[in-house]
Amino acid sequence: TAKRLAKKGIFKEVRAGFWKESPSFQEVFHGLQAKEAIVVPWFLTRGYFVEKVLAEQFGSTPIPVRVVEPIGSRPEVVGLMRARAQRLAERSFTFRFTKALKKLLSIREAAFRCEEASLLLASHGTPLHKGSRTAADGLAQELGKDGYRVARAMFLEEEPKIADWRQVAAPEGPVMVLPHFLAGGLHGSEDVPGLLGIPHGREGWHRVDGRWIGYGAPIGQPEEMTELILKMVGADR
Repeated sequence: TAKRLAKKGIFKEVRAGFWKESPSFQEVFHGLQAKEAIVVPWFLTRGYFVEKVLAEQFGSTPIPVRVVEPIGSRPEVVGLMRARAQRLAERSFTFRFTKALKKLLSIREAAFRCEEASLLLASHGTPLHKGSRTAADGLAQELGKDGYRVARAMFLEEEPKIADWRQVAAPEGPVMVLPHFLAGGLHGSEDVPGLLGIPHGREGWHRVDGRWIGYGAPIGQPEEMTELILKMVGADR
């Protein structure tokens, strides 16, 4: 995403900084020629890291810094998540015909209706900051307006836990799980799938304990984030 933004030539420099990798949040300032900077938090909620960690990290900087809201606070995130849910539904499992039979009958795999399915958001959450779950809960509530039988958020470090997805979802019907993590990462690609009992974190459907469970793609693709970030910093005009 940083490379795509840099190619647009709008900013003097574009850099990515990391909490547990190099360059660190402080190292990104080394050698900067710009006289001020805009920091875009690559987080989906205004929780512990944004309000505590980032506030400390960017509290004292060599040049003036403006820290904008985290990516997850943008209203466009609802549309990105909704599109992933719709794509999962279109890849429904109801009819698994062979290619030849599909062609003969001109039948596509049928998508189920929202009222038959549970939609669960798998997020991180943390007891360290009450705001960490706010975005996921609000997003689940907004997506629930589409008519799902159940629409709830579940978490790695808060209740309800992702490992208890069977109790969170409706007692029957398909279950769609959308990872509430930017660009997947360890949590979205390994930790959450493991807790769900599915073999990988790629988009698709799996049979788990007699239930069909669909796993969606994470948001955070560079082509999506580039335009979103430009809007966030007011450089899309």
